[in-house]
Amino acid sequence: MTVTDLILLAQVTEADVTRELSARYQANDIYTYIGPVLIAVNPYKLIKRNGRSIYDESVIEDFSGREIHENDPHPFAIAESAYSHMINFKANQCILITGESGSGKTETSKHVLQYIANISTKARTRLAVNQSRQLTDDKKHAIDEVVNNVRRILIRANPVLEAFGNAQTIRNNNSSRFGKYMLLQLNPSGQVVGGFVHNYLLEKNRVITQAVGERNFHCFYHLLAGASKADKAEWHLEDATKYAFLQHENRTIDGVNDRTEFADLAHHMTAVGITDVEQRDIYQQLAAILHLGNVVFVPQVDASHNPCCVIHPETKQALQLGAKLMGVSADSLEDMFTFKSLTINRSEMRVPLTAAQGEKVLHSVVRCVYDNIFTWLVEKVNRGIHNPRRASQTIGILDIYGFEIFQENVFEQLCINYVNEKLQQLFISQTLQSEQLEYKREGIAWVNIEFFNNQVVCDLIEDAKMPGILPLLDEQCAISQTSVDVLMHRFNETFAKQPHYIKSRVKGSVFSVRHYAGVVEYDLTRFAEANIDSFFTELYTELQKSTSSFVRNLLRDDRSKKEKLKRPPSTSFQFRAQVNALVQDLNMCNPHYVRCIKPNEKKMSGTINKELVSAQVHCLGLVENIRVRRAGFCYRETYATFLHRYKILSRTSWPAPKNCSTRQATLELLTADDVGVLPSLQPVSVQREAEASGGKRPMTPLEVYRAHLAAKNNKPIDGKETQQTIIPFKEDIESLGCFSLGRNKVFIKHPAALFSLERLRQDKLPQIAKIIEAAWIRRLLRARLAKYAVVYADLNKRYTAVVDNLQDRLKRRQGAADKAKVAALYAHWNDLASKLLLPTSRLHARLARDEVYNAASFLTSHIKRNLAVRKLERLKKAVQVFSSRWKGRQTRRRMSPDLAQKCYRAMLGIRTEFERLFGKKKRRRDTLDRVYLGDYLDLNKHAPIQALLTATKERQVLFAGVTLKVNEKFVAQSRLLLIGETALHNVKADKMDKPKERRVVPITQLTKISMSSLHDNYLFIHVDNDVDLMYEVDQKTEIVLVLKKRYKELRKRDLPITISDTIEFEAKKGTRLAFRFVKNPQTTVTTMEKVDKKNGQVNVGTKVARH
Repeated sequence: MTVTDLILLAQVTEADVTRELSARYQANDIYTYIGPVLIAVNPYKLIKRNGRSIYDESVIEDFSGREIHENDPHPFAIAESAYSHMINFKANQCILITGESGSGKTETSKHVLQYIANISTKARTRLAVNQSRQLTDDKKHAIDEVVNNVRRILIRANPVLEAFGNAQTIRNNNSSRFGKYMLLQLNPSGQVVGGFVHNYLLEKNRVITQAVGERNFHCFYHLLAGASKADKAEWHLEDATKYAFLQHENRTIDGVNDRTEFADLAHHMTAVGITDVEQRDIYQQLAAILHLGNVVFVPQVDASHNPCCVIHPETKQALQLGAKLMGVSADSLEDMFTFKSLTINRSEMRVPLTAAQGEKVLHSVVRCVYDNIFTWLVEKVNRGIHNPRRASQTIGILDIYGFEIFQENVFEQLCINYVNEKLQQLFISQTLQSEQLEYKREGIAWVNIEFFNNQVVCDLIEDAKMPGILPLLDEQCAISQTSVDVLMHRFNETFAKQPHYIKSRVKGSVFSVRHYAGVVEYDLTRFAEANIDSFFTELYTELQKSTSSFVRNLLRDDRSKKEKLKRPPSTSFQFRAQVNALVQDLNMCNPHYVRCIKPNEKKMSGTINKELVSAQVHCLGLVENIRVRRAGFCYRETYATFLHRYKILSRTSWPAPKNCSTRQATLELLTADDVGVLPSLQPVSVQREAEASGGKRPMTPLEVYRAHLAAKNNKPIDGKETQQTIIPFKEDIESLGCFSLGRNKVFIKHPAALFSLERLRQDKLPQIAKIIEAAWIRRLLRARLAKYAVVYADLNKRYTAVVDNLQDRLKRRQGAADKAKVAALYAHWNDLASKLLLPTSRLHARLARDEVYNAASFLTSHIKRNLAVRKLERLKKAVQVFSSRWKGRQTRRRMSPDLAQKCYRAMLGIRTEFERLFGKKKRRRDTLDRVYLGDYLDLNKHAPIQALLTATKERQVLFAGVTLKVNEKFVAQSRLLLIGETALHNVKADKMDKPKERRVVPITQLTKISMSSLHDNYLFIHVDNDVDLMYEVDQKTEIVLVLKKRYKELRKRDLPITISDTIEFEAKKGTRLAFRFVKNPQTTVTTMEKVDKKNGQVNVGTKVARH
């Protein structure tokens, strides 16, 4: 039976580790832990379990929110560990994926990115956002849009960069030929809100030449297989066998369809923000590169017997096609390739180039164009996802070329292997070296474990003082016309005493370096050419004349004149600076490691070469890592930081340690009775193995947590007594709760103990939250009480003043009955009482009773006189009514019938005209006798509104009133409706002194007015070639008659009036709404409701109100 963590092996040797990895690989268990480090063996196939891929998005939830020891070995587990550390400890994280070329680093990085991009949008993150900040719906929608956009670009950017930066090698069908450090930017709630891609040392020389059995970059083959016939004709593209840069071979990859990949690549490029025009520009330059690769230089001798060159006549067409696609003339391009300009004593000279030099310049141009295209793609991706303002923490994913040992190893392999040496040194310093040094520094008992420190190899390559291989190469390249023999002599002379430098036994251009992964032989022939690019400044100047804006942008030279005069930095110098900056950034992050292993050299699934695996186990230092992990501690932290996080677990340390040092407080916390480790908190993988061997079913995380609570409180689970007991923490005694105290830090040995502390802390947090909540509520109540005391004193003072005045008036004291004084006292009282008390309060009732009593005491002596006056007034009124009615009756009796009818009409006046014109419209009983005022706003008191009307040249206002305007969202908005002599004005006036005119509609532009047949207050005004208006207004009758009259005066014809119970109107340009008016006999109230996006309903209450 295999183990999921190599720390659990009975014997730890290279053979045991290799045997265990091989057994797991044959069982399709390709992932294994060494503590928190993941070992991944490349399966060369897609692995499925229960009918679904082990990388399926549905699997993500199985890893979410769980500790690493609870999860099976998987890249998702490492990604979850990094994500959880970032959320919990607010620290930057990095995931380093290392291994040989072909070991599966790129695929592993995709799985890590897939997990983080998906988990950041899951429910627990959205919940955290909602709890941490009170966001509006618009703000939440904006954040979700940012997160989804970044996630889409990050996922789609990988295929784009792989197409232009990956190629088939002897050992890997999709080998990364560039280094990539993807930095994910996350906000405090854990959502990916941005990112940045750093690229390192693209192997641009692959554009020119490839080893036997290898391909150029994928994009060239995608283009030739997938481009349309029209594009191929425009760019003069043929079969891959026609191009020298493709080795005249149409090499394909098993299982990869380049035509399909071309179509997919177009979709991916569009998704990351690359337009169709930009895509065509890129492909056009790729076609230009292919054509330039077919140019052949013929050596010749000029008239002065100096060596020179010309372009072979048969390949001039290729030059012309390349020049055309690059937007430059063929003559200028030929001139660039065959002559070099020199300035001597301020005079310019043209020096002919040899055939070798011309070919070198052409290759430089091609490399530069392709390198700039790749850089442009990376920058395009970064522009789409970079978001420096919102980022709180970052998670970096490093996917960089693996260690390479080929038949022929050149400058690029030395740089690639140098990066891997630096990453191996980083791993050693962070896991083996620093850990052992820390134990010694803290005084922890420790037996030193020997391991190979590859810092000497790093120094051999990069050290500037020695100097190393790369600095010495830069020094020699600074001397023009340096030869391979001179360079080889300098290397052998300088590094003769270096144990990791191996001089060739035969004279030639090769040397070897003893790397951590083995001895690699390098060919020095093209080192100088690869290190110093021949792309001179004048070539930039010439290509800047291109008619293609894309080419001009690619080859833009932003250097100052002074910088252009300097020697450009070498490739190795730039690369070393990039690598050192990368290592510096990685040192500032909390690291998580994935160590990838290649099972065989044939890229075959199910086959494992134990010798090859054993060599990688040795090179990666896995045995030493296991030994350090087994003997070491999984957690170490300063006492102050440890107490800050876990002091809530014990009364001895909460809320602060009781008069003791932080070291003593830590000891008391860990040895407290209610703090310990549950045996159930062991890795899930061990539980599953127990189940496979006939044991019980493994506990789920919820069951583990319930067991923890039950064991702590000695309570049964589901009615059964639990057998779990808390294992106490013990200092320097081997157990699950083993811990040690150093000089400045506390060390905890087993992950189960650390996770138990985290579970106990999660259990305590709600209690602490209640304490904080109670303290906060008490503070709020105290502040509120203080305010109430002040307000109560003020209220009592005002009430006492009113009561005292009542008593003074009752006693007839001088000046007490002054009306102004009494009004002021009541106003002062009501101003505060109306905000604090109900109108039916006891104080209001007492004042009302006292006022009645006070008034009654004054009127007692005048009762009889007042009774007589009231009788006389009633008599006078009765006489007037009787006389008026009698006179009217007599007058009507003497009238002729025609005159009586005319008088009746005159008495009805304008209301009769409305009834005659709009008899179908029912009216409310309380409006039949209404007098039309016209100005309901008293405009004389509102100068700003008058100024608004004056600005529109209105001389007279026919109507002014408050209305409710219904908009396209069925929302009623308060508006002022002003009708002048020429136009209808819709005015927003939340404050009458600051009116804002929203719309002016000329009366001549009206087409009709619509109303329902029921007694509601809704009025629809239809406008020609414009949005209609819908109002709810009490004075609808008056408005209709005013508009009808004024319309006839202006247009000399009647304004159409429509009475219907279903009315349509244009609420917004292109949006028509329909309202249906329905009787509701159950109520007297009229209401409006929204049925759907295009329909509304007005329920008109027809119930008769009882008085």
